[in-house]
Amino acid sequence: MVYKFKVLSDEDEKFFMDIEILSSQTFYDLHDLIQDELEYDRSHLASFYTASHSWRRLKEIPLMAMDNSNKKTVTMEKAILADYVKDAHQKFVYVFDYINDRCFYLELIETKSESPNMYYPVCTDFGGEIPPQIGKKEKRTSIFDDDEDDIPTLSNRKPLPILDDEVDDIPEIPLDKDIVPPIDLELESELEEEADLEEFDDDYEEDEDLSEEDLEDIEDDNDDDR
Repeated sequence: MVYKFKVLSDEDEKFFMDIEILSSQTFYDLHDLIQDELEYDRSHLASFYTASHSWRRLKEIPLMAMDNSNKKTVTMEKAILADYVKDAHQKFVYVFDYINDRCFYLELIETKSESPNMYYPVCTDFGGEIPPQIGKKEKRTSIFDDDEDDIPTLSNRKPLPILDDEVDDIPEIPLDKDIVPPIDLELESELEEEADLEEFDDDYEEDEDLSEEDLEDIEDDNDDDR
C-alpha cells in the first residue's frame, strides 16, 4: 500500500510537497527524502511526532536515541510507517530545526495501490519557496497552532471576581478605629421625624409655661389695684 502525504509549512502558505511512500517503509526513508528534496544539511538532528487532529505533538520518533534511560526509544530507522498510521487523515509533525523549534506538518491525504514502475519514496509535486533549514521563526498566528483539542484557555474564560485581600485599591482600616456602619435611609428619615416632633413639643411646653406666668402677673397686678 502507498501512503500519500501533504507536507505544509506555517512560515510560507504557498509552500507544499506531495510525497508518496510505501506503508512498509520507515520514517528514516521519509526523513531522507525530505532532506534530499530540500537540499538540507543531513548533519542536523530531526524528529517526527505523531500528532492529534489539532496538531498537538504526541509520541516522538527521533533520528537517534539521545538518552541513556531504560525507556526504549524507537528511532526513525526502526519505525515502520504502517505501525503509526491509525487514521485516514493521520498527522505527523516533522521538526527539522531543533534550535528554533521549526517544523513541517504532514497529513495523510490518500492511500492507494503501489505502482510497479514507481520508485518509493518519491516527491510527486512541489510548490513555494523552500524554508531555510536554520532560522528564527516569526511570531504569528498559525492554523497549525496547538489548541489542546478545544480545551478552553485563560483567554476565553469569563473573568473571576477578585478575592485577594491584598488588593491595593482596598484601603486598610486599623482595628482600633470605629468602622461607620452603612446608612439606613428609612431609619434616618424616621429619626429626623422624631426629632422634629420632640422640638415641636418643647416649643409647645414653653408657650404653655409663658401663658401661665402671664396669668400670674395679671393676677398680681389685679391684687395691687385692689
